[in-house]
Amino acid sequence: MRHIEDNIQINCVTWFGYQYPDLALLLHHSPNGGKRNAREAARFKKLGTRAGFPDLILLFPSSGFHALLIEMKTEQKGSKQTDNQKAYQEAAGRYNYKYVVCRSLDDFRDTIKQYLAL
Repeated sequence: MRHIEDNIQINCVTWFGYQYPDLALLLHHSPNGGKRNAREAARFKKLGTRAGFPDLILLFPSSGFHALLIEMKTEQKGSKQTDNQKAYQEAAGRYNYKYVVCRSLDDFRDTIKQYLAL
């Protein structure tokens, strides 16, 4: 399931780059996931890696929001937010960050167009 989510995200980032080349540098993915040995995982944690951090962040303010945070999921059964992701969503919302879950390229496109039009 992870590769399906990755492929959706790759398509989203590619589309964004073509549609909004001036903003492309402001759309970022932090590689939180993946397999790491215990030593490397501890190092990443000390560097500031946080469980639940969204897959993408668009560092562009719009209509009172500081940035847009996007968690990618698939439309498959069982593809849901973890408790850490839900906690991050709640915390981000308290401080005027827009947080959304996108499950497809269409979801992502609609989200971006709506956010940038605010």
